[in-house]
Amino acid sequence: MKTLSMSVFGLLLAAAPAFAHAFLKEAVPAVGGSVATAPAEVTITFTEGVEPGFSRIEVQDSVGGRVDDGAAHRVGDDDTKLAVKLKKLGAGTYTVVWHATATDTHKTQGKFTFSVTP
Repeated sequence: MKTLSMSVFGLLLAAAPAFAHAFLKEAVPAVGGSVATAPAEVTITFTEGVEPGFSRIEVQDSVGGRVDDGAAHRVGDDDTKLAVKLKKLGAGTYTVVWHATATDTHKTQGKFTFSVTP
């Protein structure tokens, strides 16, 4: 009987849903990258679909001032990509702070930098 109950327990574990988290997969501009021309927006591709209404991307200058327009939006119909438009950027290093809520409601966050070096 003990063997049977352990087998049933194993089957239940195997059948449990896999809960994923939306982690940063790719960014434009690239994480830690340098660009010669200031970008008009930052785009992040996540490993899972995200809910734009519960996710955000903030871009800050070297003193912490916001240089984004504040409204992260889905890119086309791809639920793994979010973008935020930027104000006109000058030369310098910028920090991107992101908070993502996956379609399964799990939350993740992170940050990275990129530089504009004309």
